[in-house]
Amino acid sequence: MPRLLLIVVLVLLGLPTPVRAQTAAYTCDDFGWWENAQTAFETPEFGLGYLDSDGDGIACPDLAHGFAQAFFNNNQLPTGVVPATLEWVTDGDTINVVVNGVSSPVRLILIDTPETKDPNDPVECYGAEASYFLRSLLSDPTAQLYLEKDVSDTDRYDRLLRYAWLKFDSGAVVQVNEAIVRSGYGVLSTWPPDVKWEEPIREAQQFAVRHGLGLWAKCGGADTAIGASAQATFPAGSQPIGIAATTGQCEAAYPDICIPLNSPDLNCPDIPDRRFTVLPPDPHNFDSDMDGIGCEGQ
Repeated sequence: MPRLLLIVVLVLLGLPTPVRAQTAAYTCDDFGWWENAQTAFETPEFGLGYLDSDGDGIACPDLAHGFAQAFFNNNQLPTGVVPATLEWVTDGDTINVVVNGVSSPVRLILIDTPETKDPNDPVECYGAEASYFLRSLLSDPTAQLYLEKDVSDTDRYDRLLRYAWLKFDSGAVVQVNEAIVRSGYGVLSTWPPDVKWEEPIREAQQFAVRHGLGLWAKCGGADTAIGASAQATFPAGSQPIGIAATTGQCEAAYPDICIPLNSPDLNCPDIPDRRFTVLPPDPHNFDSDMDGIGCEGQ
């Protein structure tokens, strides 16, 4: 593909525009995250085969893991999306937002992440990581959150059923539901008639399985229970939301967030997280009313 035509295609499909002259070739640094580079590399029409310098089928192996832009939608927000403000993340596929001044719970559709909240089920493998990933993604100050309705408005629990989209100041667009599955933090879960983005999310799951990402590597697949004594592990070099922890060794009593083991005694004002799961023995007494939810309303 001629260099100029390649640049036009990349711009139209939403690939990051480099600071240097547009006639220069893209490098791995232009993609930010490995999932973004690998997805673009696996899209033949982008003509980015040179990103795989050693021919092993893996582009930019030194990039950190993160998420990919919405190449499947030409990196554009769909019509009819509504801006929203995040209040909190409940778990890997449920959030609370404010839309037009009204606070509402939202269930992200077409996906399912490992369970952390169901009192009748044990905490599942990679549930804490999925919650952390979603919270980190939606807390980015350079992105605006939007919600998209499919067919159904709410579920039986009166939660809004929505796709979540982020538009970054850079112009990049990410569909959160698809990004969760592509990065290995959740799986495709179809509930007709809400299936508008089923095929992109199905392809995202195939991508995660093909590359052994997230729960596919750590848990062998979805719906794998872990004991209450299990410790969450986070991507190397990550900075979990809340108390800074770079070792990946976290208190098992708080599966939604990472409180480092052997931390000094903490109170709710010491951390930014709210409404997270608390399991016995609750060493920091975040759940004073013992209802299983930490730092609610504080």
